Amino acid sequence: MALLWVWAGALDAPPQTAKGDVLLVSDADVDRYEELTAGPGTDVGPAPAFIPTGIFVEAVRFDGPYTVVASGFMWQRYADELPDDLDAGVVMPEAESAEYVEVYRTHQDGETLIGWSFSVTLRQQFDYSRYPFDRQQVWFELWHVEFARDVYLTLDTASYQSLVPATLPGLDGDLVLEGWDVAGSYFAYRITEYNASFGIEGYVGDEPQTEMRFAIELERSVWDAIPGNILPPLIILIQLFVLVAVLGKDRERLEDFGIRPGAVLFTCTALILSVLVIHNDLRNRLEASTIVYAEAIYLLLYVAILAVAANSVLLVARPDLALFRKHENLWAGVAFWPAILVALLVITIPALA
Repeated sequence: MALLWVWAGALDAPPQTAKGDVLLVSDADVDRYEELTAGPGTDVGPAPAFIPTGIFVEAVRFDGPYTVVASGFMWQRYADELPDDLDAGVVMPEAESAEYVEVYRTHQDGETLIGWSFSVTLRQQFDYSRYPFDRQQVWFELWHVEFARDVYLTLDTASYQSLVPATLPGLDGDLVLEGWDVAGSYFAYRITEYNASFGIEGYVGDEPQTEMRFAIELERSVWDAIPGNILPPLIILIQLFVLVAVLGKDRERLEDFGIRPGAVLFTCTALILSVLVIHNDLRNRLEASTIVYAEAIYLLLYVAILAVAANSVLLVARPDLALFRKHENLWAGVAFWPAILVALLVITIPALA
């Protein structure tokens, strides 16, 4: 019950905004973002230009544990009074590759509206330490293509019915992502610093600067992870329990089950090899740099298999031990599941609570 309570809490926890992100959910938030981006301002030189920009993501897929491929549409509005030599477009500086194709351009209400379809491949760092209860965030960092000039992106709030994360702004409601559920999406800005000037004269990278971002919150579908990661270990644990429950000094019972204490060693060796295969498969799929939560069950399996093997050896080598004298091997069967579950609970609380 305690394990179920912790697991349910991990599943029901609300999505959290990434550290450093300040949400843009109203025109007032956008105005504040523009004030921070423009700085205190002076009467010398032209005022910074803000280009209303929107994004609509239609497809996302993981092409590996740290590679995301996304596609959709992007648009910008350019007022007629902006300089004629100002290029239009968006840069995603964190994209490994990106393709933009202009699909429409029209003039309306004193401004030019330009839209592109885009396809990008993003390399991003994800934390899989809570797998299969992990949540990930796919983010799009957005710069104006003329970032060498005093031109910045701002959110085109008029193009969205709502900017509340739960309403999935900027995201296709029919988006399908195998093994994941979409928990929310949001627009935000983040104050960042760079240790480079990008070769631009007068650009000071290490001064705080604001950048617009679009983020998609994902939570893993635990039910999709159960068949490959939970069922095999559970089946092996049941096999181990059957061995422990049958093992004893009663030769007739052992013959009825076709079990010999010495042969249990070979069975345990085969089980360890099986666990190694599925454990290695998990590590290869995630390529995690640390031990993930799901590996706790595999580590417990190694210990349980070795304990069952040691129990078998003791039964053969020292059947007269006090452990076996009164109730044979009953204590091992009684202690098996409580020991496994308590150990798993001890690992789970700090990992997920």
